Amino acid sequence: MDYFRICFFCGIIKIMILSEKSYRKIIPVAGGKGGVGKSIFTVNLGLYLGRLGKRVILIDLDMGAANLHTCLGLKNTRPGLGNFVSNRELSLADIMYRTDYPNLFFIPGDVLAPGMADIVYNQKRNIISQMLKLEADYILLDLGAGSHFNVIDFFLVSNSGILVVTPQVPSLLNVYGFLKNLNFRFLQRALTGKKTVEECIRSHAREARPNTRFRMSRVLHEIEKLDRDSGRTARGYLKSLKPSLVVNMAFTPEDLKPVDNLRQLVRDGLNVDLACLGMVCADNEIDKAMKKLMPLALESPQSMAARQIERIAEKIFQSDNFPDMPLDFSEYKDSFELAAIEADNDWACMREPAATGGAEGRNPADMEAIIVAQQRKIQELQQTVRMLTLGAPKTGAG
Repeated sequence: MDYFRICFFCGIIKIMILSEKSYRKIIPVAGGKGGVGKSIFTVNLGLYLGRLGKRVILIDLDMGAANLHTCLGLKNTRPGLGNFVSNRELSLADIMYRTDYPNLFFIPGDVLAPGMADIVYNQKRNIISQMLKLEADYILLDLGAGSHFNVIDFFLVSNSGILVVTPQVPSLLNVYGFLKNLNFRFLQRALTGKKTVEECIRSHAREARPNTRFRMSRVLHEIEKLDRDSGRTARGYLKSLKPSLVVNMAFTPEDLKPVDNLRQLVRDGLNVDLACLGMVCADNEIDKAMKKLMPLALESPQSMAARQIERIAEKIFQSDNFPDMPLDFSEYKDSFELAAIEADNDWACMREPAATGGAEGRNPADMEAIIVAQQRKIQELQQTVRMLTLGAPKTGAG
């Protein structure tokens, strides 16, 4: 059994995957708000994990606004979750199909089916139950924007969710709000059945408004005063949450600083420790790939953004106990400092052409030599970071 019973999702579901204890890693990907690039990130992450020899299933759970097929370069012509929800005889396996990419499978959403944005708890329960029957090494869930219950409940399917955030203030605040709502939803479902505790949680949830000082420790303390066992249970459940950040659309290594401030705010206010999987720079190659309806990993694999997503995939691949990461803390204090080292190295690579005087006056042979040298430099830096981070690389599969 690769799950444990901790909370009563939607009145019936009582499971959360502890990914570090499971052979099947379910990784929900959310963003707190729209426009942060989570779908593009999810697709390319899945492509790279598939190339590493792992069986990967992408599920488009952006209810009412499904577009993962577009990021994959596919047409929306196959049955999807809308068909599954409306037809009890179908399983998720029935609407899953193999893509043309190595080891990558896809379960579409369904923008053509009405009512997908407002699925009821029985439908959500059925999706989660069927999801746990799928055989895969990684199941990546592309979730919708915002922090309504559909998004939060699917994010809570496992404890290894990824939050894609940009360095801009609105995105940072939305991620904080998402995690705050996640905490309350988690505790409400975990501690159902004890009326005084439930009312305490509801009361604090009503008071936890934007731009107000909030401390989850105060909530936990009051729960403990009402019921010591419930308080101990609540602390244990929050400790089991291990979300990670991916900093997307960054321009310089300095963009990691406000995200590190978010980490401190979440730790102090919400009693949740965030990890950082890395930074993905703002890259014009992403827009070019999307205009061609092609994944970045295929259209521009040598671009910096593609290499950064590939590095994140390698981190996940190398960790048998993901979201726990086997980091070498003799070289840095935590995953955020490692991300800063990676960002500095990447920035140095991107600035190298300017330092050598640009392309003017160079013949094609010289330019080709420079490009080859830069690619070699990037590969060397990636290998160095990989060795520092995770030790000797794995072989490709299984």
